[in-house]
Amino acid sequence: MSVSLYYMAKREYPISEQEQEACRKIVERYNTEYPLGDMYESFCVYDLDGAEHVIFEGATKLPIGEGTDHFTEVYDYWADCLQEIIDLLSDASWYINVDDADVTPYFNCPK
Repeated sequence: MSVSLYYMAKREYPISEQEQEACRKIVERYNTEYPLGDMYESFCVYDLDGAEHVIFEGATKLPIGEGTDHFTEVYDYWADCLQEIIDLLSDASWYINVDDADVTPYFNCPK
């Protein structure tokens, strides 16, 4: 059983190749260095499908069947990854949810 962390960034102009590469490197580093035992699911970034003004989007499943402590550790780990991407794409508007619960206010997103 799981829940998912969903993330989406929007802005008026497209993501640059340099930004995409920097995001890819962040995600690759976190996926490679995952320290919490068996990985439930890696940090997932969707291919951009042309949705208006969407420059970054994805979802990552979080385990809930292994106890609160493990869930919190995994959530915190992926939240750190996401925060680095938020900092990189600091001029975007961010929308972050755990299933139907808005968790955007818990991230350091630019206003």
